[in-house]
Amino acid sequence: MDKGEAMRVRGWLTGWLAGWVVVPAMAAQGPAALNEVSQAWDRYAELSSQEKPESVDLLAASSLVHFGFLRDMALYASPEQLRRLPSGDRIVVYLLRATQPPAALQAMDDRAVARLCLVEGWSGVESATDDQPLMALSNVTVIDDLAVGEVAPPTESQFQFGPVLVREGGQWRYRYESMMPDVSAFMDQAFRQSGLGEVRSMELALAAMLEREAPSLALLDRTPLDDAGMRTRLNEAWPDYTAPLRWRLRAVRSKAEAGDAFAQFAFGALQYGGGMPQLVPKNAAEGLAWLEKASEGGHGQAAWLASVAITEEGGFSDDAMQRALPHLTRAAAHGTEPQALLAMAQYHHDGLAGMVRDCRQAEAWAARAEEAGAKQARNERVSILATCPVPGQRDTVRAMELAQFMIQRRDELDWHELDTVAAALAAHGDFARATQFQTLALEKMAADEDLSKDRRAAARKRMSARLGKYRNDRDYVLDYRAIDEMRAGRL
Repeated sequence: MDKGEAMRVRGWLTGWLAGWVVVPAMAAQGPAALNEVSQAWDRYAELSSQEKPESVDLLAASSLVHFGFLRDMALYASPEQLRRLPSGDRIVVYLLRATQPPAALQAMDDRAVARLCLVEGWSGVESATDDQPLMALSNVTVIDDLAVGEVAPPTESQFQFGPVLVREGGQWRYRYESMMPDVSAFMDQAFRQSGLGEVRSMELALAAMLEREAPSLALLDRTPLDDAGMRTRLNEAWPDYTAPLRWRLRAVRSKAEAGDAFAQFAFGALQYGGGMPQLVPKNAAEGLAWLEKASEGGHGQAAWLASVAITEEGGFSDDAMQRALPHLTRAAAHGTEPQALLAMAQYHHDGLAGMVRDCRQAEAWAARAEEAGAKQARNERVSILATCPVPGQRDTVRAMELAQFMIQRRDELDWHELDTVAAALAAHGDFARATQFQTLALEKMAADEDLSKDRRAAARKRMSARLGKYRNDRDYVLDYRAIDEMRAGRL
């Protein structure tokens, strides 16, 4: 393994990776908090990158306990327990087993184990190079005695989370375990991408760390000291590897409370959706409130989610549509969510929230949605133009022009699209082909297993009525509003 590969392996263990928990970003806090915590981190980074033993004095008490746990794992853990460990901790246990006799490990206290890992270069910060400066903090969120750091300026979509520090005895100290989930996830990804398999990848990583051929994993997996009681105690002392994510979510909540729209969106989405119930309990009302605040602060995706949540929670009532419209307007103006553009088309097409029904505006919004990548937008455009009920706004020629692309892909169309093409053909006076497409649409609809019994019956009734028109050389003009069908549960 070359020197560059060895540095990458070491990087997995030393915490220069940006946290890859994807949560939105915000501006930095005041310079005083940033400077105080940054100075503590800079001191630790400098000492540990030089493999100085005094760097252990800058570790938090919880980190010393963590290294003590790794010592006990090296002494007593079964192969099953080793496999439970995140990769970043498992490789340290392997390194301890590969280099330290059991008696020497037993003689080490927690601090001595941590010192060994730092002096050997297994657990410190990667030293600076011409291409990679020493890792520094670009932002810090301080919550009581906890400081959540970021290692790079935030992107438009996520924090670059890094180390967490804790204030102990008036001094900020680094929590080594705060980066372990990130380091381990990165290692796992690299192992998968290598194509060598986890076992061989881990053996090569160990060799790079040791700068010599490493013992096989089959050998390192063997328990040095067989003690059932100690294995039980290891289970009882197992670290909480979700703690770093909880600390980061506390930082996001703090930022949200400070008024940052990105953080309000992230926390609101988690609360409303309940995607991480053990870390952020589901609370639809509070989550929606955060999304609305984020929308008002200019966050486009939050605006879209708020508009959807409001309409769904409100049963698509007039009041709900009216309340959702400002959020939907923001989302559409933001332009990053194609579905928001389609929703604006629906508002204009159905005349929702006090709007005047306007097919031209509806088709224009659907055209923007198609340009933004909404797959179903072409279908909506053809449907609007071919069946518009507003006098003077129906455009059957343009509908047929747009439908040609769909007709060329006839075998790929779903039943909604076949139904739309049939309407466009009938509007153009081609009733024979309209009948063919509508018949095929009914067949595909009948085979759609995702449709409920009630919705299938409602769709069959509407589509069969249109088929009857086409057979009698009559075209179809929209005779219902989609919103009314949704309220009735038929769409």
